[in-house]
Amino acid sequence: MVLPNGYNTLPNTIINDAVMGGFGIAGDTFYVDVNAGVDTNDGLSWLTPLKTLAAAIVLSNASIAAGASGWAARNRIYYKGDNNEAAAETLITLANKCDIVGVGSYDHRPTPMMIGNHVIGAGAYMGCRFINMGFLSPAAGGVIFTVPTTTSGLAFIGCHFDGRSTTPATKAIVATAVEQLTIEGCRFFGKFSTTTIDIGTGSSRALLIRNNLIESGAIGITVHASATCADAIGQIIGNTFNVVTLVIDENSDKMAIIDNKGTTLAADSKLTSVIDFNAALSCNNLFTCGTGVTAIYPAQAAITGP
Repeated sequence: MVLPNGYNTLPNTIINDAVMGGFGIAGDTFYVDVNAGVDTNDGLSWLTPLKTLAAAIVLSNASIAAGASGWAARNRIYYKGDNNEAAAETLITLANKCDIVGVGSYDHRPTPMMIGNHVIGAGAYMGCRFINMGFLSPAAGGVIFTVPTTTSGLAFIGCHFDGRSTTPATKAIVATAVEQLTIEGCRFFGKFSTTTIDIGTGSSRALLIRNNLIESGAIGITVHASATCADAIGQIIGNTFNVVTLVIDENSDKMAIIDNKGTTLAADSKLTSVIDFNAALSCNNLFTCGTGVTAIYPAQAAITGP
């Protein structure tokens, strides 16, 4: 399994090894095998797997909602798949209080892959976490994953987002007013034509974008001017960038931007060419521009006073 940057093992908050499998302990487990599964199976083992993630999500959500024993549970769905675009599955719903864990591989890739433009519909989705999953844009490009305002606690941990389609993907993730969104230890590759991660208007309290490898043919991360994070600041921390224009375009001036590094093909190292941020909330960002000049943002200054 590909682990998030900085982890030697997955922390217990991501996968609790003490309760893997078993009903009525901490949650239920379902299995998806795109090649060998059938959606009329019970999905309770690799011997009787489901074929689609959508079918597993339906079963998982039903188990969480079935009664008091499920309300505080966290389920698991193991996903194995290497289907082609003609047989691709496009997600329109999420699993509540569930870890969707990618296992196996897709050809040379270290993760399974889901191909498509996933647009999650309206619904009060809570606490869905994708771990070690791969997402690939279809040949026509577009946005790989779009998340609505009614989602909270969504996480992508140790995932791969591949925008190298025939027409390059426009964006990897678009999240609008998603509270407690975590994007951690992921790899984004391909020249995304607009921006790789797009944080939209509305509440993004407790946003965490940390320790990712982010490539873009344009902007690395965009935060819209009307994004907010009242009572829990958003944080963009420790990411590595290789982009063409702005590394981070943070228009709300409400996010902390700390310890990021990388390169941009911007023609100079001026602030307006490399990064847009609130200097009062940021420190120790190091970027090299297209002329080979490396600079620190915000600029360092001598300490004044005693």
